Amino acid sequence: MVTIPQHILNLAPYKPGKPGANMFGNHPPEKQVVLSSNENNFGPSPKAQKALSEAINTLHLYPDPTSSVLKEKLSSKLQVPVSNLLLSNGSDAILYTMFNAFVQKDESMLTSHGAFVSAKVMARMNDVRCVEVPMLKGYEFDLDGFLQAIDETTKLIYIVNPNNPTGRMISLEKMVAFLDRVPSHILVVIDEAYFEFAHKISDEYPDCTKLDYQNIIVLRTFSKAYGLAGLRLGYAIGPEYLIQALTKVKLTFDPNLAAQIAGSAALEDEDFLQKTLDNNSEQMIKLMNAYAELGIKAIPSVANFIALEMKDEAMVEYYYENLLKKGVLTRRLASFGLPHCLRISIGLPEENSYMLRMLEKVVSESQ
Repeated sequence: MVTIPQHILNLAPYKPGKPGANMFGNHPPEKQVVLSSNENNFGPSPKAQKALSEAINTLHLYPDPTSSVLKEKLSSKLQVPVSNLLLSNGSDAILYTMFNAFVQKDESMLTSHGAFVSAKVMARMNDVRCVEVPMLKGYEFDLDGFLQAIDETTKLIYIVNPNNPTGRMISLEKMVAFLDRVPSHILVVIDEAYFEFAHKISDEYPDCTKLDYQNIIVLRTFSKAYGLAGLRLGYAIGPEYLIQALTKVKLTFDPNLAAQIAGSAALEDEDFLQKTLDNNSEQMIKLMNAYAELGIKAIPSVANFIALEMKDEAMVEYYYENLLKKGVLTRRLASFGLPHCLRISIGLPEENSYMLRMLEKVVSESQ
């Protein structure tokens, strides 16, 4: 038999928000609302759909390994040089590449308890020690705790802003104060998957691509606001020397041709993006008010989801199962280290209204 390394045998794979095609069981309800994975329920941008349709006969060709067209558009939009950009199969693929490019086995990664789990899983995949700093009260990252936890093995710090699954953010003032104190030999990865939503909601939310540090990489994605989660398209912005190192170890032909075409078109669809962001901001207010009226504690969020804090894991399970029976799929957060929380994405107005009606029934039935 082939020997499998112990750190791989010990690995627990990432658990997706959707349990599979038969997510609602053998007797699905008439109405089905999926609010578990923070997707854009408007679907892909119409311009992206049109571009994909027109390019369907070119999918026998290999993609441009440099993603030159999409890079040029991103460069113009972000006002950063092309040499400071890397595109790949979603932010996950870039994170995976970072361990190959920057982290050795005797080095460690530092992140927060309750932060997005993907980087933690990838650390375990690469047999890299992952140190988790406890959250502060209010589900905020303890940046002073991060600085105190740095030791001689620390090579990578992973920050999620705003954080998934809590929706909490680090302000510009706090981010700069933190980065000023991080030793320059440590790579700081700032995952901004929900940048567009947070930038719309809060004036204090930082655009970390504008910060002048030589040891940070910012991650962004087309999966959320641009509605292209199924195509897997993400990008990194950072100093040229870091981008060059990532380029050396990334898979040659990622991202794929369809993703590059759709991403290029999506960047031009400002109307679709604005509709998405406006809906999210308006529905955020409606949902936060509704949760308060129902007596449910909601964690303030600047993303496209809201996490609900409950008494314990048993209550989370009760709400999850009973909402599922009524056709509403949500996300339990035990795998994120928050077993007493339930995350619900912000969907379309009619989806949110239906979810609230079902939630009200579940609250009533529990009393």
